[in-house]
Order: sequence, then C-alpha cells, then structure tokens
Amino acid sequence: MLPIAGVLLMIACINCISYFGIKGVYKRPVKYHTFEINGQPVNLFEHDKNGNLIPMPHTTINMEAVVSEIVRQLGNWNVQTGQGGVVTSSQGGFNFHVRGRRTIRAPDVSFTSKNVYRHLTQQQLWTFKGEPFTPTVVIEVSDTIKDSDTKKKNKVFDDLDEKFKSEYLAVGTSVQIDGGDTLPGFTLDVKMIKDIISQKSRPTEASKKPESRFSCPKCDNHFTDNYSFIKHFERSHICD
Repeated sequence: MLPIAGVLLMIACINCISYFGIKGVYKRPVKYHTFEINGQPVNLFEHDKNGNLIPMPHTTINMEAVVSEIVRQLGNWNVQTGQGGVVTSSQGGFNFHVRGRRTIRAPDVSFTSKNVYRHLTQQQLWTFKGEPFTPTVVIEVSDTIKDSDTKKKNKVFDDLDEKFKSEYLAVGTSVQIDGGDTLPGFTLDVKMIKDIISQKSRPTEASKKPESRFSCPKCDNHFTDNYSFIKHFERSHICD
C-alpha cells in the first residue's frame, strides 16, 4: 500500500494472495443489453434478494482521474509490449471464491493475462455464474485524507497472504512502482498521478516547439508529432 500525495495505492498480485481491498461490496451492472448463452437469456444486472438493483457509489473526479491514469499507463504497457491481456476499471466485477463462497469484487484497476482471458467461458465473460476466476493483478486507490475510507480498505487487507508486503512512504517521497515478474517491464509513472492530485499540467503539444520531421525506425513512414508515430508503431509493428 503506497500513500502518494494523498492517495493510497493498494497493489496485489493474485498469485500471492487470497483476498484484496475493495471499494465497497457492490455488484456492478454491465450494460443495458439482453442476449443468450446456450439458448438461455442472460441478465447482465445484479439484484439483491428482493429483486432490487444494487446501487453503485460514485467517486470524486480527482479519485477517478487517478484511477483512469493508472488504467491508461497499464493499458499502454499491455499494448506496447504485446501482452494481449485485458485491463479493466472498477466497472469490471470478478467472481472470486473467498472463504468457500462466491464473492463479487470490483477492484479499481485490474489486469488479466492473455492466457487467463482467452480461456474464459461465455458464462465467465458475460455473467457471474461461471466458475470463479481471478485477475493477475488488482490495484485499489484510496483517499488517505478520508480516514474512514483508508481504514475500510486496510481492514479487508487483513486477510492478505503473508507474502504480500505493505509499504508506507511519506508524501513527497520519490518512488517508482514496477511490476516485477508479474508485469514485466511495467513501471508506474507516479509523477503523472501527483500532477493530477496537485492540479498541475504538463505542457501541451500546442505549447511546445514544433517537432522536426522524423522517420519510423521500422519502415519508411515519416512523422512530425509523437502521437501519430506512437499510434502507427503500435498498429503496424506491435499489434500485427
């Protein structure tokens, strides 16, 4: 768990733990959509025992911006390194097998490896009625200013395997969070998160000096901005 400028990141490798912090136990509806699996209609909404829809709490724009930034960085790593996995946010619920019973959890950010995702059944993909499975990594973001929020997330982390370590770093500490063997080559750019929290912004393309024309090292295409080059490189030389 890493407190960074008012935000607590809880990162856990599912290979090492049996439980993880959550932002409330809520079963999240996916889409207004009806379809069938094996000839049986599937309801994508989750209801309580009385048939009422289970509500989803809202987060502040600052908290959601931090979550979105982590999703973006993890998603970029997933594409740029050719992992072929799946990155989801807190709308993505997972059917866990916790303490002998099924439990729906929705981590703020998760990564599911290609090997796991490609072997999921239609029941697992579109309902919570298939066999329980877990993502490879889950990340929770908490507002350290709100003591009750932090205590709630710390409490559910009490059931973590002893292999999972908690680190507490003072605000202002310069850190790099890398994915180790679980997310090889991934490093979370914490400065981007600090910029979001402090409401600072990096220079936009329009405010920068015009970039000179440069070539793709893999082919004969030429570019004048980094975004077009990156999109070309991902599409033509990574995602083939």
